[in-house]
Amino acid sequence: MLKRRFPALKYGMRLKVENVLPVIVAAVILHNIAVILKDDDPPDDKQLDSFLAEKRRRGMRVDYDPVEVAPPTTAGQTGGTAMRRAIIDGHFA
Repeated sequence: MLKRRFPALKYGMRLKVENVLPVIVAAVILHNIAVILKDDDPPDDKQLDSFLAEKRRRGMRVDYDPVEVAPPTTAGQTGGTAMRRAIIDGHFA
């Protein structure tokens, strides 16, 4: 539901690595506030996809185009080095 409410979590964020965690925490806090206030559930992905397709068809810029992000691979490495290498390879290669 978080990814439907905040598409940037699904489609990727173009931020410095140190800024990603605060954005995710803020999204969770805002989601919790929306639940407490009984805000409507976000639309299904199909609705979001058709909305974005219509925006693109009209020539409007959509900042959160889909970006495929694979899970980190840590083969042959251990500890923090493996995670750091996986982040570098996955996002900056």
